[in-house]
Amino acid sequence: MSNTSIIRVQSSEGTKRITITSQDTFKSLYEKTAEAFAFSSYEQFTLYKEQNKKSPLQPTKLPINLRHGDLVYFVSEQSNAQSNPISSSTTTHIDFLSKLIDREEDDVDKQLDIVDGRIPREKNPQLCHHGAHGKCLHCIPIEPYDEEYLKNHKPPIKHMSFQSYLRKLQNSTNGDKFSSLKNISCSVKEKCPAGHAPWPKGICTACQPSSVTLMRQLYRHVDNIMFENGNIVDRFLNYWRSFGHQRIGFLYGRYEAYNAIPLGIRAVVAAIYEPPQETSKDEVQLVLPDPRETIAESLAHRLGLRRIGWIFTDLIPNDRKVGDGPVLHHRGNANTCFLTAQECITSGWFQNKHLNTCKYSPDGYFGSKFVTVVVTGNASGQIHFEGYQVSNQCMALVKSEILLPTYDAPELGYIKETSTEQLVPDVYYKEKDSYNNEVMKIARPLPLEYLIIDIPTGFPSNSNLQIQSTFNDNCSVIKTPFCIENRVKTGELQDMDAFTLYLQQFLETKSVRSQSKSYEIIDVLADFHVLLYLATNDIVPFSMNELNPLLDSIRQHDLNGVEKWMTSPHWQTLLQLLQLQFPTTNRKSHTNVDEQSSEWICSRCTFVNNVASEQCDMCSFEQNVSS
Repeated sequence: MSNTSIIRVQSSEGTKRITITSQDTFKSLYEKTAEAFAFSSYEQFTLYKEQNKKSPLQPTKLPINLRHGDLVYFVSEQSNAQSNPISSSTTTHIDFLSKLIDREEDDVDKQLDIVDGRIPREKNPQLCHHGAHGKCLHCIPIEPYDEEYLKNHKPPIKHMSFQSYLRKLQNSTNGDKFSSLKNISCSVKEKCPAGHAPWPKGICTACQPSSVTLMRQLYRHVDNIMFENGNIVDRFLNYWRSFGHQRIGFLYGRYEAYNAIPLGIRAVVAAIYEPPQETSKDEVQLVLPDPRETIAESLAHRLGLRRIGWIFTDLIPNDRKVGDGPVLHHRGNANTCFLTAQECITSGWFQNKHLNTCKYSPDGYFGSKFVTVVVTGNASGQIHFEGYQVSNQCMALVKSEILLPTYDAPELGYIKETSTEQLVPDVYYKEKDSYNNEVMKIARPLPLEYLIIDIPTGFPSNSNLQIQSTFNDNCSVIKTPFCIENRVKTGELQDMDAFTLYLQQFLETKSVRSQSKSYEIIDVLADFHVLLYLATNDIVPFSMNELNPLLDSIRQHDLNGVEKWMTSPHWQTLLQLLQLQFPTTNRKSHTNVDEQSSEWICSRCTFVNNVASEQCDMCSFEQNVSS
């Protein structure tokens, strides 16, 4: 009888024992392993002698040179394809991570991905004793995540950028070891490979979610929020000023590199879209679904914009005259309550809906760049803007629906308890006790500062004046901007009357055009709310195919392109309709508003006459006589 040995085969599903004899070959070992793991063919997996997958065992007819009790590692072809690292011949600064999925990242991530990122330092005359072209410990460039640099920066950088965090992972990983950014899961895995009944009838360590210890996130996906100009939020705040109700809007803009923080990213807001909502002095509730959402997204995409965040007001009038300003922080103390639990949950819901594409994560995404802006009152009663995100841990809690608001303490959250419907993992946070010892506490209740990341928010400074607004918010001609959508309560209706009055502002300036150049032709239609009205009105709706040339011209700031679009039959039809409905509207094309009027329109038959003619050449009706 041949001598037998036991070989242990370890896989992601567990370890199995394979009995072999001295007559067996590596091919027979593969065949027995396939039978043990219920695979139809041994070509569907690979056996490795070492865990780092450096020594694959080939299914040959050579005798097995393994000893009794040896451990080999089983990797299926599917797992192998997902975990196979990129060749070292690719870009060196990312070879520490496995590019598990070929994903199309944001342009700003691609831009920062190829930047060196290290912070240069000048030669220290006291400590550096080398030549002008030399480097030493005191002047060599430092990494963008250097703690001393972030701490001593003016002002101090509280959170490193996400790209800096990636560089930190790179330099802390050994060359033979590969890392990936894993998303947190607080839910039971579906279809457990163990084959037991689903929760609550069955559970095992393979499908049970791990406990979570909440930590303050060291990095943030967006490092700064900037509005292109103040008129954007001024129009948004007019709803609260005129009606006293709180308001929600979605921010449309773009992401760009932010040089004030190493490898930083800034969210630039170009427009605010206000969805249907039920408002009051104390709360706002979105009305879903939004019938205009798809069109708004299509317009923004063609303009090179995207939905990058949401904004809401948190204001009440300062009737008690506390402080010097006109408003109060709606929830009381601005220094103790940043976001309520309900607002954190809403932010987490939005961030889960707008995930950040990341090629280093096996899921294809990691975190989110979606931001939250709160318009509230500061300590002196002045209106100011606060920017936030919630952490990736908070996103996981919200996705699994286990984070709840509290009834009487808005600054606290509460973790749901396990029930027959849902298994909830233990969630902890750390704090110091009365003896200054760090202790673990169950997150019932939960201080929300563990979940919140603050982001500086503001407007262009004098050094940023070269930033060009996407839309016409800074146009001096516009005294009455076009109505904003979904404001029926305040009497702002997007209709032909409002659109005519909006266009009339440009026509009325022809008499003073010789004094200064008040506007450009692109300013007439470079308004997100005007474009949305053109696409959604019921009288002369414009399709996306008809609007695309105009949107391209606005995105490229092409005055000739806008002028050419204004000669299109559909736009001229709309102008003609406005003239028939409102005879006082000047028929002259916007493309020629710079020229002095040389024609007049008969109010009876609408024939265009020469300015020298006192009577209509068509119907003999006298000029300046009402019909």
